[in-house]
Amino acid sequence: MTTRLLRRATLVLAVAAMASTVAAHAEDAPEEMAETVAEAADRCRKMGGTPETAKILRSDDLNRDGRPDWIADYSKLVCKNGGNPACNPNGCLMQLYYWSGDDWDKVFEDFVKGYKFSTSGPSRLMHVTTYGAPCNRPANETCNYTYRLDKEALTPMR
Repeated sequence: MTTRLLRRATLVLAVAAMASTVAAHAEDAPEEMAETVAEAADRCRKMGGTPETAKILRSDDLNRDGRPDWIADYSKLVCKNGGNPACNPNGCLMQLYYWSGDDWDKVFEDFVKGYKFSTSGPSRLMHVTTYGAPCNRPANETCNYTYRLDKEALTPMR
């Protein structure tokens, strides 16, 4: 009886340890995202600037699955005495990563001029403004896109 109880206790502790390890990884920014932030900061330094990267990354449950996801908004990179190396005339780099339970999935990456999140019924939406070329307009005009933030991916709405 004592041996069985000890085995169960050991199994429960092992499962709890694995769960806390997965949770800890889910709370950390994806390695690929952290590397991209570091590259942008390095490019800022090479342009003679001083980078401030603290506001680029933000965690949020974007797809409402109860797990943290990550937003990388490179328009928030401050490069004192230099230009933002993650922006160009078409906008600034933006990335979204979903936590799949054991790894990160990049579900969005593009240069955007702006974005915002909203809710429509049970759905969470992301509204993105890009430069004109993707929708066959002059580059100095803009395009607007709406995506539904589904559990595993973004679904274009219009």
